[in-house]
Amino acid sequence: MADHKLLEVVREDDGKEVRVVLVGKETQENTELKTALHNVDVEIVTSDTGLDFIHDAGEYETIFVVSSFEGDVYHRLHRAEARILGPSSVIKSAQNKEAFPFSQRPLYCSSMNGLIICFTGFKKRDQLCHLVDLVHHMAGSVRKDITTKVTHLVANCTGGEKYRFAVSVGTPIMSEDWVHRVWAERDNHDMKADSDKMMSYRVKPFYECCLSFVGFTSDEQKHMEELTIENGGTYCSVGSEESTHLVVDDHAVKELPPNINLPIHVVRGEWFWGCIQMEACADESIYTFQKATLPANFSSSSNLSGSKSRKRKRLKELVAEGEQESPYLAIKRRSSEVGGVSMSPNSFLDASHTPDKSDFITESHAHNDENRTVPPTNNKISPRLQVVMELLQTEKNYVAILNTILYTFKNQVEKPDQYNGPLLSQQHSKIIFGNIPPIYDIHCKIRDRVANLVENWTEECSVGDVIIENAEALTKAYPPFVNFFEKSKETINFCDKSIPRFHAFLKVCQTKPECGRQTLTELLIRPVQRLPSVVLLLNDILKRTNSSNPDHGKLEQAINHLKEVMTHINEDKRKTENQVVMFDIINDIDNCPATLLSSHRRFINKVDVIELSDTLSGRGDPLSLFLFTDSIEICKRRTKYMNSQKSPAALRTPQKAYKHLEMVPLSSIKRVLDVEEAEDCRFAFAFISRNNSEFKDKLYSFMLDSEEVCKSEMLTTLCKNLANTLCRPDYHTLMATVKGEELNINTKELNNKIKKAVKRVSRAFSFNKTPGRLKRAISGITHGISPFVRHTPGDLKGRRLASTFDLTDSSPMSASHFDDDGDSISLGAFSLQEEGSPISNFHTPAKKLTKYMTLGPSATKKYM
Repeated sequence: MADHKLLEVVREDDGKEVRVVLVGKETQENTELKTALHNVDVEIVTSDTGLDFIHDAGEYETIFVVSSFEGDVYHRLHRAEARILGPSSVIKSAQNKEAFPFSQRPLYCSSMNGLIICFTGFKKRDQLCHLVDLVHHMAGSVRKDITTKVTHLVANCTGGEKYRFAVSVGTPIMSEDWVHRVWAERDNHDMKADSDKMMSYRVKPFYECCLSFVGFTSDEQKHMEELTIENGGTYCSVGSEESTHLVVDDHAVKELPPNINLPIHVVRGEWFWGCIQMEACADESIYTFQKATLPANFSSSSNLSGSKSRKRKRLKELVAEGEQESPYLAIKRRSSEVGGVSMSPNSFLDASHTPDKSDFITESHAHNDENRTVPPTNNKISPRLQVVMELLQTEKNYVAILNTILYTFKNQVEKPDQYNGPLLSQQHSKIIFGNIPPIYDIHCKIRDRVANLVENWTEECSVGDVIIENAEALTKAYPPFVNFFEKSKETINFCDKSIPRFHAFLKVCQTKPECGRQTLTELLIRPVQRLPSVVLLLNDILKRTNSSNPDHGKLEQAINHLKEVMTHINEDKRKTENQVVMFDIINDIDNCPATLLSSHRRFINKVDVIELSDTLSGRGDPLSLFLFTDSIEICKRRTKYMNSQKSPAALRTPQKAYKHLEMVPLSSIKRVLDVEEAEDCRFAFAFISRNNSEFKDKLYSFMLDSEEVCKSEMLTTLCKNLANTLCRPDYHTLMATVKGEELNINTKELNNKIKKAVKRVSRAFSFNKTPGRLKRAISGITHGISPFVRHTPGDLKGRRLASTFDLTDSSPMSASHFDDDGDSISLGAFSLQEEGSPISNFHTPAKKLTKYMTLGPSATKKYM
């Protein structure tokens, strides 16, 4: 039954049976072809030339299968108007149980099936005819004139009407090599000429172009010359006869050098970057360089020199051209004191350290348009109104910058109908620009409200109400942007380096007047600077507002609202960064418990230690303590390092830098023990924890592995977080000072080992998987902390505890009856005592520690 169906498939509409003639030895020995035809019920014959089957072609629908579409045999069959197919077409039809393709021309394969090709720039007729034949052999169609139906343009130049039309409608412009490459893959049944792999054969923007550059800095010119080579062109010196394009930096060059041979095209630098952005040669007529014409009242004989002269000249030219309304061409606002704004020195929004560069006012002779701040005409401008007008102008400039970010950058980046598609993926675009629209919307409202106040000004107008009404919206709009500002910058830098089209786009935008020669990253810093600047302006308005004015109280309330907004932004940023650090820590710990990640837990610091007991890993083993707000994660640091030449196994880098040992809740810690410094006991400390599952108290003892760590500060931080967990205000009562012999602790034999190990530890095992992000998240630095004051309670004299055993197996005993060889002792002296007990009668200064300080850099970090 299957054979009959297949036979019907290969019959023609006129009822003639199909006969397949395998022409030539190569075709007859094609194993894949014979296998495909084995299940097809057609007559299969062989012939050396196939000419002996031409005379009875009328009785059968004869198909001549030829492996080579060149040579005498092929041309004789073609002149005889025989139906010629290539092995690839026959095999694919047989495998798919389809009728053999019918074509008036010889058909080898279907790699270009459905494609409509147009050619331009080919001056040799034989070359063009050969390419057209190849397209037909691969089932493609050819058109003489280009229309929107043409799917691909094959070009041998970077100009002409067909080339410009293809660029305008987004038609891919392919090179001659594309046709030859597809033909070389003609026996590949899955080959598609429009696949992503084949799209790499596009004509490069500077194909057959020789560029020369003038006016650019040496570094920039070198960069542009490298890009010229990458994009299919060459470069030469200015004035060379080989040059086809002279690229001019129109910001630095007003007149071309005299007595040089000018090429066909003299273009601005924007043309160069526009070509790379489109990945096609841009129309030179749009970017033609023209000699600048100066205003009549501008004297070229100015006595200004150097950069000042050029800057003054450029400003006057822009004024003459009507570009003075750009927010970058106005006069900077006068300085003003902070006005009581108190922010952390490490604050991301620090009013005293981040002046808003967008705070400008225009000169009094600025053009009268919709952006001009128009004061009341009948009243004298009061000092209060002057500052309000300044607030309005800076708000207009700030909104203009946000508008530039959204419409000059964001919309163009995401534009789907541009040649070669969007510049960035949706994911990258969202990271860079996704948090700007809410800020833009709220500041448009603020600008319009302030403009309405100025237009209908009276001294009783309430400027404070404008901020108060929008305080909640500001609180919602700014944190997402500030929290991911560093991520936005990283994404811009990554895309700038990895996506040439985006790099060129940024270069083009930087030359536009609305960008003020500033980069996208520099523009994106403005929202970070804006709120502190508004606070400064509101303080200026407040100083010029009479205390009896109803707006006086509103302004104070508005300033407080903005301070709260900035504080909220800072706190929200810290939380976000802390969450990032939590993920980094978890990723670096092998067998890390899933419960470590919690929205209620924050990372405080990390300290590298050496274990003094056998409770966790073993005496002398390197450990790390990660202190969180409610627990301590104890990990073993992997100390295998890649400098051993004895064993190949030692050269392998550990999968993760840390191995989980135990997670100790702070609520289970009963006392923190500070071990006094002595010759045989250095940098030692311990804490006693209650194991609820075993109902036993355990002693964990450690020694710091770095002399750079302040032990007293570290222990104070631990006690403060322990007190917060236990809801106790007296954190100093949670720590006791003891002597090393009382705990049976001796670190003398470990000191020499540690010093040697420090020098050997490899950098690969430090906590540095994301050093930049981690550094930002724990960037708080402790300032002005005094040395820790310790008072050893005499009541502890004579007692000692072994450091390697369960501490609750025996009954309490007095110091006078203590057995030196015993393995257990009561913890009565070190358990939590009530107020006034001898054990709690010691003092520690309660000075503030910064939350995100990392204590005890690991040995690997020290020697990186």
